[in-house]
Amino acid sequence: MRILFLNHNVIGRGSFLRCLPLADELHQRGHEVVLVTTADSIQSGWKEENRSGVKVWVTPRWGKTGSHDGGYALVDILSRLGLLRHSWDLVHAFEHRPNVTIPGHLLHLSGIPLVSDWSDWWTKGGITTSRRRFKWVDRLEGSWIEERTRKHSDAVTVVSQTLYERAIGVGVPPDRLFQIPSGCDHRRITPLDQQECRRRLGLPSGCPIVCFSGFAFWDFAFLLDAYRWVLDSFPETRFIVIGSDKEGQIESLCQARLGERAGQVHQLGVFHPDEISLPLSAADIHLLPLPDNLVNRARWPIKFGDYLCSGRPMVACCVGDAVEWLPRFNAGLVSSPDPEDMAARICELLSDETLRRECGARARELACGPLSWGSLAERFLEVYEKCLGNRTR
Repeated sequence: MRILFLNHNVIGRGSFLRCLPLADELHQRGHEVVLVTTADSIQSGWKEENRSGVKVWVTPRWGKTGSHDGGYALVDILSRLGLLRHSWDLVHAFEHRPNVTIPGHLLHLSGIPLVSDWSDWWTKGGITTSRRRFKWVDRLEGSWIEERTRKHSDAVTVVSQTLYERAIGVGVPPDRLFQIPSGCDHRRITPLDQQECRRRLGLPSGCPIVCFSGFAFWDFAFLLDAYRWVLDSFPETRFIVIGSDKEGQIESLCQARLGERAGQVHQLGVFHPDEISLPLSAADIHLLPLPDNLVNRARWPIKFGDYLCSGRPMVACCVGDAVEWLPRFNAGLVSSPDPEDMAARICELLSDETLRRECGARARELACGPLSWGSLAERFLEVYEKCLGNRTR
């Protein structure tokens, strides 16, 4: 098959990291995949990259990062209309933003099967609701774009039971709906020697280190509150942060929550996906803060798979589908969605080196087994083949 992946995100972020490892697995099985994504810096025209056989086409960008990262930039949308001139067997549209929806549904109208992927709850109380100045904009986007586009696709893939139920509620037939989580890119992310990683990053060798990775910092204040509790029992613990916060609030939050201890938080910045093993392997424990809200119940954090791949234990709040895998495989500890309880679970792991080692080993086994992208790719292929079969009847 020649498959088109449409991604609304900036290259290297968000659902791009759901698209790329899946595309790689499909390429390994003999399929041609073109992944279209958004540039992370200003560029006047298209650029093409080759990621281990996967063609990554990067659209033009005329504004700085942060000015049109969400799929609404006119230059991004219009440039993707050129995709209609190419021949595709199937289109997989990741999320509902205009730079995905418009080319995806135009190709669908020409007779090409369309699969829609739903991995976050955006409108109607979701991620973007509070950002909309006018409530009617949120309602319009929710009803006419986020929900309606799924009803008119040949198949819908969702990452969670919460999104599955929403899809059923808006009229997606169950026989066109498939729940498939995000996987673990275990070939790209591998456990490395902890002390060597710390040396290369300039981190202290003899103290505990906890880690948070990501580009969405909605729950960072929650996590800092948990970290403050940890410092009461393990005052030498350092906290490393991988990624970046486009709102630039990390330093102010650290100062407000930690005071003079804010210096124990190390902002390591953004790493290329091929280099993310380095900072992940420097940590003793990875952290997944998930206050109990609609957004967290619906999502499957990409970082969950990255953490598992690194062979380090995780402490996560018991919210959402992903976390249910931790106790099933003894790959980490689960807390209630409360900073103090999360801190208690972190301290439990910091107190027991044997438990940390055992949980880390099981995390890696989970990453290489049922949650590997290789295992999940077979499920996506079944969806694609069903869509193609329905179109030929």
